[in-house]
Parts: sequence; C-alpha cells; structure tokens
Amino acid sequence: MSSGAGSESYVLVVTRKKDSTADHVLRRMADRSVPFLRLNAEDFRMVEIALRFPNVCDSMLSIENTRVAISKIRGVWLRRFVKPKAPQIQELEARDFAESEMDFSLRWLVDLLSNYCPVLDCEARVLEGRNKFDQLAIAETFGLQIPSTLVTNDPAIAKGFVEQYKAAVIKSVAGYGRQAERGFYTVYTNFVTKEILNRFESIRMAPVCLQEYIEKKFELRVTVVGQRVFGCRIDSQNTQKAKIDWRRYDSTTPHSVYNIDQELSNRLIAIMKHYGIRFASFDLIVTLDGRTVFLEMNPATQFLWIEELTGMPITDAIIDEILTKKGGEGDATEQGRSGSRVDAASVSAS
Repeated sequence: MSSGAGSESYVLVVTRKKDSTADHVLRRMADRSVPFLRLNAEDFRMVEIALRFPNVCDSMLSIENTRVAISKIRGVWLRRFVKPKAPQIQELEARDFAESEMDFSLRWLVDLLSNYCPVLDCEARVLEGRNKFDQLAIAETFGLQIPSTLVTNDPAIAKGFVEQYKAAVIKSVAGYGRQAERGFYTVYTNFVTKEILNRFESIRMAPVCLQEYIEKKFELRVTVVGQRVFGCRIDSQNTQKAKIDWRRYDSTTPHSVYNIDQELSNRLIAIMKHYGIRFASFDLIVTLDGRTVFLEMNPATQFLWIEELTGMPITDAIIDEILTKKGGEGDATEQGRSGSRVDAASVSAS
C-alpha cells in the first residue's frame, strides 16, 4: 500500500499486515497529503531492493507499484518488526535460510536509512530502552521515585521481600503477552496472595518481579513524542477490575487529559534522550499523598486508545516527528524543537 507517485519523497512505514494503529496513522498521513510507503515485514519477499555501495544514494526500493530511490525516503516510522516469511519455499532448511537472509536485510536496511533520514525509532535504541532493569536503576538519577523492587528466582528471598511490606505485587519481568486465535493474552500485575506465596517454589523456573504495593490516587499514562508531552489520567481506582493493573480497564474506567508540569516533562524527556529515542510512553502512579512514582517506560508504544478517549492529537505529533529534519546524532530532543511544544494543558478533551 502506498500514497503518492513520481519524484515525491516518502515516509516509509515498517509494520505488519494486521496493525490497526498503523492503519489509523496512514489514513491520517493520506488526509494530510503525506506520501508514504507501507512495508509489511512478513511480506518482505515481495519488496524489490537494489542497494549499491559505496553510492548508497543510487539505491532503489520497490514496494508494489512504487519504485523510489533511497534518497527519496524522507523519514521512517519503525512501527513493528516481524520476521519475513517465505511460504513458497517447501524445503525447510532452504526456507529458514531465505527468511533469515530477508530478516537481516530488512533490519539492516532500516539501520542504513537512519544515516540519511530520521527513524522513529532505531531498533537498537528501542531494545536498549525496553530494559526494565536499567530503567529502574537510572530512574532516581533523573529525579524520579520508584517502588522498592526485587527481581529473583530464589523462593526464600522472594518470601522475605514480601514479608517486609503490608502488601506486595507480582508481575512478569518483561511484560509477557502472546497473540492467540481468541485474542491477545497477557500476564497482569497481581497482589501476592497467600495462595501465590505458597507456590513460590515455582519461581525457580523463571525469575519474577516483585514490588511493594503503593496505594494510588490515580495513574498516569504519559506519551512523549519528541518535545511534545501528552498526559492522560487513568482513574483506575474507580473500578474494581482495574485497581491493581489499569490494563484491565473497560468502558467504565475514566480517562482524561492531565497537565504534566514542566519539571516532570523535562525529566521524562531526559530519560528518552539518555536512550536516544523520540517516542515512548511512561506509566506512573500518583499516590494518596500526591507523590508521583515511576513504574516503567515503553518505547515504540501503544497510544491509539489514549487518543480516542481523550482527543489528544498524538497521531499528528508522530507524523510531525517523522517529518522533522534529522538532528544531532543520538539526540532525542533537539530533533523535535522545530515544532511547537504541545502539552495536555493546551489540548481539550473530547
């Protein structure tokens, strides 16, 4: 799927076939007359490439009926990587070889393009930024409070940690989830109950993340795109289902625009700059006594439901950031300064 033709410059969107968020953003690009090329990673076998070295600018990329020089790619949105497929090859080893070669070629192509145009965001930086251990280790150096946390596969140490606190929660280390026929399945955060405590011997098989439970007034989902900060207040404590983990939210869980003060905005943007990324969301809680506590950062984040429930123009911010001229190497903030800062205070909820 593509938009535009001829000598125009294009935004390259790398995603997969089933991606409603990408569908939405590309419709908005079309509304704004932004020419784009959609590259579904699993169908990379249908893309023609001709990469020339050292004259990289003479390289060509063909997707469906659109043939474009690498020099005409003005920006890349790395929405989702999935492994390319070669179902037409019957012999298993040959198919594995072809899929591996395509996988490396696609990933290296995006890395190559990052030398010539903005990429939102480079895979290596996203992977580094997803490291929850590192996030928790550095959060306090950026002036953010965190819950007391233990990651362990030792049942005795785990039990000792739980006994220190009035209440503790257990969560997966990396946010496990999988797509199945009947929908998407994930592991939610739960209280450590007596039943769970009695099953702690099982954690020898895989580490778990334990945290002190901090009572919440409400939760924040803060989406940051370059210098633009969009705060969403999630009143998870209003519904029993979402009290411990707001991801269990339903239509009765209030979401509203929330102004993020300049000090907190600067701290969140500074963390993103540390990792060299320009698009992420942050999960925070506001305690009963008004403190803001950092839980995690999510690079290359999901955002569409926040936009739909609050009316904040996150999609437009993403498009603007993709089109922003490439800034200094590794600078996650300078690249966004040509656009006006948009915060929650200047956006009206729908």
